[in-house]
Amino acid sequence: MRRFAHKTRSRAVKWISFVRIRYYRFMGITIGKNCFISSDARLDVRRGKITIGDNVNIASGTYVLSHTGYRPMAEEVETVIEDNVRIFVNSVILPGVRIGRDSIVGAGSVVMRDVPPFSTVMGNPARVVQQQEPEDNKKSST
Repeated sequence: MRRFAHKTRSRAVKWISFVRIRYYRFMGITIGKNCFISSDARLDVRRGKITIGDNVNIASGTYVLSHTGYRPMAEEVETVIEDNVRIFVNSVILPGVRIGRDSIVGAGSVVMRDVPPFSTVMGNPARVVQQQEPEDNKKSST
């Protein structure tokens, strides 16, 4: 019985993510392939532009913003999440930020500045706590 419940819940979660991604695409957000957006994550679709790359996971309680609400944003301002990024629970991504590929945003982080590729950021405001080595460099060094 537990296995059936687990499979049913897993399918429901995937279906809800699929529907949310379709909705966000319809509202103008560019979303890549093989992405997962939790049912409790919020992407701001009212103003501004958000681009999400391939293989991105956005956890529950995360807010990805495309405008501030109290001041006008320049037309060119875009919030970008590049490929293979993991954003953990209750993080906030402020407008105009670019999160580099293969990066990790720790739980509860407030990302106010650009995140370099292959890095892990945590805290409020988010700071780089670890810089990973790209996979290409690991293979060539062995």
